[in-house]
Amino acid sequence: MIITIGREFGSYGHVIGRELAKRLGIKYYDKETLAQEAKKSGQYEELRDFYEEQPVNSLLYVIATDSRAQGQRRVPFQFLQKVAEQEDCVIVGRCGNYILKDNPDMVSVFVHAPKEYRIDKTAADRKISSEKARRLVEKEDKARAGFHTYYADERWNEADGYQLTIDSSVISIEDAVDLIIDFANRKERQKNKAAALPAK
Repeated sequence: MIITIGREFGSYGHVIGRELAKRLGIKYYDKETLAQEAKKSGQYEELRDFYEEQPVNSLLYVIATDSRAQGQRRVPFQFLQKVAEQEDCVIVGRCGNYILKDNPDMVSVFVHAPKEYRIDKTAADRKISSEKARRLVEKEDKARAGFHTYYADERWNEADGYQLTIDSSVISIEDAVDLIIDFANRKERQKNKAAALPAK
């Protein structure tokens, strides 16, 4: 089972991901832990831009379809696919929903919440003013959207890029984890049922 989680900043997607991995007893990967794996494999220099998440500007978007950009994306794609092949895991961010979209064992989730909710939570958690929290939320959302568009050739927060979307402002972290597990189990049952049908 591979579960990928995309998330808006301040929606607690990373917290949900960690709790999900803990509940399932499987590996948890985010930007930092994947970077550690890349360093162990000796591939970090090739993957540096993918993990340091350099700001993506309009020029990068324009060149995203040229051969050099395709080559830059090929290495991180292959690396993440290899990680997913090794063991069951939860992967937060890193365009996991797109890179692993052809993996039949992958469940893709996007965690979101209203902007004002995320600003209030960010201000409270970080003990900063609402205005600073607003700037941080907007900055991080913009960076994630640009990063995803560059590597995935799709909009970061559109529902059709994910199998399940969750509004974390109306459901607890524990219930979100339950929902994802239930969805994953139902998807697996449906897949097994379809595989058992006689060929026409």
